[in-house]
Amino acid sequence: MQTYLKTKPIWMQLLLFLALALGVFMTVLLIGSSVLSGITGVSLVEMGDPSSFNTNPKALTILRSMLLLQFLGLFVIPPLLFAYFSDPEPAHYLGLRAPVKPGYWVVAVAILLIAIPLVEYTGMLNRSANFGKDLQVWAQTMEEDALQTVQFLLRKGTVSHLILNLVFIAGFAAVGEELFFRGVLQRLFIRGTRSPWAGIIVAAFFFSFFHFQFFGFLPRLLLGMVLGAIFWYSGSLWTAIAAHFVYDAFIIMLIYFDPQKLQTPEAPMISASYLGIAAIASAVVAGLLIWWMKKNTTVSYAAHYSDDDSGVTEKEIHF
Repeated sequence: MQTYLKTKPIWMQLLLFLALALGVFMTVLLIGSSVLSGITGVSLVEMGDPSSFNTNPKALTILRSMLLLQFLGLFVIPPLLFAYFSDPEPAHYLGLRAPVKPGYWVVAVAILLIAIPLVEYTGMLNRSANFGKDLQVWAQTMEEDALQTVQFLLRKGTVSHLILNLVFIAGFAAVGEELFFRGVLQRLFIRGTRSPWAGIIVAAFFFSFFHFQFFGFLPRLLLGMVLGAIFWYSGSLWTAIAAHFVYDAFIIMLIYFDPQKLQTPEAPMISASYLGIAAIASAVVAGLLIWWMKKNTTVSYAAHYSDDDSGVTEKEIHF
């Protein structure tokens, strides 16, 4: 009888998953970037330098290729392999199934779009944070490098570039990050804490932290929590993927039709005078929709982890 990883202690599963992710990512990145360097004639050092983008005619191709390597090597292959070794039904393990109610597709997307004013407000608060002199400089450098990369990807306002950005930015992020952070990590953290919301919050923390953009830590933490709740109550990772994609695609489309936003990325879509009120309304409506999902879900810890845990009853689990 085959023994699957999901029956092992949580700490062991976490270590194995992180080791698998790091090993596969480094292998794919090393091989892929070496091949890419040979094809383009651009050195590995130049590939990792955002300041060279504007002077390198092959920079856009290189950047998109690197995004593809990251997508496959970190966010797709490791979760799929881990699920394969964890469960006889890998897709089911990752939550790649239909939601418990068809209406959750629409509600999931609506929640993330409605949450935009709240996300912007928390972003405004986050940007005013002071991390201390040395950490502040490091965080600012990381933020500027990330912004430079995004600006370079989004600056060409043609339809073909828009479609490619929807695939390489919105599509890759939605599928890859949800597989990694919700499909595997959230599943493990919920089992480890025996509390869905504790697991959702811990997974959201790592989701935000590993972007290494700390001036956007709070809004990304909030988004991670919302996506985690959508996944848990709908019982389907596809709904979280759909909501994540639509959210990112909305931002990309907004910049496509108003390129000036690339120059002032910190400027909120809603006037600062009304942003606080809009954030409160956003929190209330999004919260009510999540509450509706919770009231109508058939997902339970006992059913979800029936093959992982023995002797766990519904009363032992805090939702």
